[in-house]
Amino acid sequence: MYSRRRFLILGTVMAGFTVFRSALSWGAAPSGNSDISIFIKLSVLLTNRKSVSEVIALRALNCLQKEDPYFLAKMQLLANTLTTENILSADELNHHLIMTGPTGDTAKKIISAWYLGYTGTPVSLRASDNTRFVSYTDALAYAPTLDATVIPTYSRGKTNYWVLPPITLNSD
Repeated sequence: MYSRRRFLILGTVMAGFTVFRSALSWGAAPSGNSDISIFIKLSVLLTNRKSVSEVIALRALNCLQKEDPYFLAKMQLLANTLTTENILSADELNHHLIMTGPTGDTAKKIISAWYLGYTGTPVSLRASDNTRFVSYTDALAYAPTLDATVIPTYSRGKTNYWVLPPITLNSD
């Protein structure tokens, strides 16, 4: 026989499972035909990387879907077009006809999300716009100059390093 207490406990467990189910699935490897798997394969090809972070890829995909409700269909069209054209690297896309049509726009949105670390278009001096955060420190725009550029969120020195002026311009 079920008591009210047992019913409430079972209901709470089921509600908790429903809420946290998506968080629990992040640790699992994506299947070959899932949207995130296709997005990761496209991201690897378009950014010319050996691998990309699955966590950042999931964030980017979610942001791109929120920006454009038809993004998954456009992404599938891009994947099919790249397969049909037998394109295996980002270098092959330079001056290719794929990049001039709607598939090119989809490719550029994916590349932009990875390199800029956000999706959408920022509007200056506005309280709101359609930009969505993907990643700041993991944005690929910093990679080419990482040896000379300090990612702005990190201190260049110890705590309060800025109190004393630099001895020379070279030491700053």
